Amino acid sequence: MINMRTLKKFKSLQEYVQEQLKLYIMESDFKAGDLLPTEKELEEQLGVSRTAIREALKVLETIGLIETKRGVGRFVRNFNYEIVLKNLPYSLKLDINNFWEVFEVRFCLESWFITKDIEKYNSLDIKNLNSLINELELLVKNNADELELVDLHSEFHCSLYRHSENNLLIDLIKIFATIQRNLTALHRYQTKDRNSFINQHRLIVKAIELRDPILTQKRLVEHFAEAKNWVENNMKEGKTKTKSIGGGMWYKIGGDLTS
Repeated sequence: MINMRTLKKFKSLQEYVQEQLKLYIMESDFKAGDLLPTEKELEEQLGVSRTAIREALKVLETIGLIETKRGVGRFVRNFNYEIVLKNLPYSLKLDINNFWEVFEVRFCLESWFITKDIEKYNSLDIKNLNSLINELELLVKNNADELELVDLHSEFHCSLYRHSENNLLIDLIKIFATIQRNLTALHRYQTKDRNSFINQHRLIVKAIELRDPILTQKRLVEHFAEAKNWVENNMKEGKTKTKSIGGGMWYKIGGDLTS
């Protein structure tokens, strides 16, 4: 039976049914590999139509909570964040405001991880990073398309965090690149000063080579400044979210803050 008071909290009946199915799976103590009840049984237990059940199950399969084995049924599956991440760029409304939120998260993550691992970089890391910058520089000299820069730029940033041993971070950087690629196509974003863009990357690598976490974060702020300014200029009138990035606040290893 549908709880009307609870239903009012959701945007649609479909969203309500999805949440009810998630609760049902958790409260029934289903484990990965367990077979779910049939659509008819779920219809009877949750008190909603079979059509609503079927559509909700499709969504749960899309986000990786369940899987379907043809001719057998639907099963609970192990949580896999990769499926969620792969759908993220296409789940977000592709507007400037949402891009800012993604951009801000990316900045904060990269700033923290790069200082956490500053002592782990070795001469081979520096060589590989400089090699990627040389490739970026070649693209710039050949007047490459912006989308080509986005792809190689993403590879550079993934390489920056090789020592993090955090696959989620690397996957998130790739997701950010996909979102940026989509917005580049939709909003015609172009790097204004490509020579400065290359130099900023060299300065980041140099700061890492010096093992200076504060200088490295400063270089990251400088690197992200152009994209930040582009977002500010394209935000809807009255939006002021972007004013705080960088803000003079730096994360030190150990969790202390200094400005």
